[in-house]
Amino acid sequence: MQRRIRATPERLSSGCKPGCPAQFDMVLISDGPHPVCLRTLHAVAGLRVAQVRAIFTLPFQFSTYTRALTYIKWFTPFRTPDPSSGM
Repeated sequence: MQRRIRATPERLSSGCKPGCPAQFDMVLISDGPHPVCLRTLHAVAGLRVAQVRAIFTLPFQFSTYTRALTYIKWFTPFRTPDPSSGM
């Protein structure tokens, strides 16, 4: 299985070529180290949900950093689970 994250804008139809809807994948991102006891209490403790809006690299004249960067839209952090449903 190949894992990939997509951030592709909408492509409008042109002549005979059909259009394509936008695809902006959702990701779970760790927001830092958390104690083991916290991780076992809630499956998503220490994780945040974000939507990837762009994947890019910096031009060489601005940085020697060569890895891909992402622009993301953060969503509301997870809260304490409801005692009744556990959600």
